[in-house]
Amino acid sequence: MATATAMEERPMSTEARDLVLLLNWMSPTFPIGSFAYSHGLETEIASAALKDQQEIENWIADIITSGSGWNDAILFARCWDGERDSLNALALALAGSAERYRETTDLGRNFQLASAVWTGQAPGEGDVAYPVAAGTACARLGLALEPALMAYLQGFCAALVSVAVRLVPLGQTQGLIILRNLSPRIIATAARAAKASLDDLGGNCLAAEMAAMAHEALEPRVFRT
Repeated sequence: MATATAMEERPMSTEARDLVLLLNWMSPTFPIGSFAYSHGLETEIASAALKDQQEIENWIADIITSGSGWNDAILFARCWDGERDSLNALALALAGSAERYRETTDLGRNFQLASAVWTGQAPGEGDVAYPVAAGTACARLGLALEPALMAYLQGFCAALVSVAVRLVPLGQTQGLIILRNLSPRIIATAARAAKASLDDLGGNCLAAEMAAMAHEALEPRVFRT
C-alpha cells in the first residue's frame, strides 16, 4: 500500500480508477452509516411541512446552495489547502446543535475507518467533521477537487432523498426524479464551492437548523438526527 508521502505526491487526476474510488466513497452504501441520519428532514416530514416531491426537492436544493450542505462543500473544498486542523475546528464549531455535531462526527470517524482500506491511515484522536474527513482523504490521494465535490454533494443529496422515500413516503420513481432535477444544482454548487473561501461560509436555511434542533424531542422517530 502506498505511503502517506507517496499519496501526497501524486498529481491531481480524474483517471478512471479515481472516479471508481469516488463512486465507492461517496455512495450512500459506503459503510459509514449515513442511512441512520436525516439531517433534520425527519422533523420537517413529521410536522407535515414537507409533503411531496417538489417540497422535498426544494428543501434539499436550499440546503446545498445556501445551508449546511453549502458550508460543508466549502469545508470539503478547502481541504486541498492542507489546513486540516483549523478547518476541522471550524467545521465542528459550525454544527448548530448537538445532533448535527453527532451526525458529522459519527460520519467523520466512520469514514476514516472505512477509507483506511485505501489510504492506510488510521483515524487520529478527537472528533473529525465528515466533510473534513472526506475532503482530506480525497486531497491526500490526489483526486481532482471538482469531481470529488460533485460526488460528495451527490452522495449527500442521495442520502436525503432516501430518507424522503421512506418517510413521506415517496415512490422510488419520484426519488429518482428529485435526484435528476438536482443534478444541475449539484454541478453548479460544486463549481462555486471549489472557488469559495472561508469568508463565503454562511446560510439562510434557518428552518432546517431549527428542525435539526427539534429532532431530539421528536417521538416517535426513526433516524438519529
